[in-house]
Amino acid sequence: MAGDAVDWEGAAVALGVTSFPGDYQEFVSAFGAGSIEESLFVSIPRPGVPAAALTVGRLPESVLQSNAMHLWQEPGDGSRHRLEDMLVWGQTNSADSLCWVTSDPDPDRWPVAVWERQGGGWKVHDCGIVEFLLRLLRGEFSECPVSDEALWGVQRARFLNFRDEERLLGTGVNPWTGRPLNRFD
Repeated sequence: MAGDAVDWEGAAVALGVTSFPGDYQEFVSAFGAGSIEESLFVSIPRPGVPAAALTVGRLPESVLQSNAMHLWQEPGDGSRHRLEDMLVWGQTNSADSLCWVTSDPDPDRWPVAVWERQGGGWKVHDCGIVEFLLRLLRGEFSECPVSDEALWGVQRARFLNFRDEERLLGTGVNPWTGRPLNRFD
């Protein structure tokens, strides 16, 4: 089994939320922390080990302090969101932050927010993580929701748990190509 076991209650307490979205918990149970085609990285909560790689967390204090826009308004519906409500669950190779807006007490109603680093700014998508990933891979948004279009509309993509990736690297095999590592990998 490639998934990861998480102390969901401990993680909720550590991150100041009531729980986590059900679709995300199922995803973590099935796949765990890792990457999709080495382009989009999905993190897991790690209570007691917040500095570990691929760990769910709040936006860093430096980001909160450096960003004058702690509150922004969504075009169209007028929804207002605070940066303090962002809980980061992933990132892309283009340094986009993939978050939930945690202001609703029901985690199954948390939308996905994306900070598109390459000039796109914040965009909120009214869907959960699994629907977001599927719509990205199927190309079903009106435009690609992340800066890097490597996964946009690919239909089929590989997910590799970080433990499997580390194990393969340790044996001298590039986990994405299956070939022996060389100095260019």
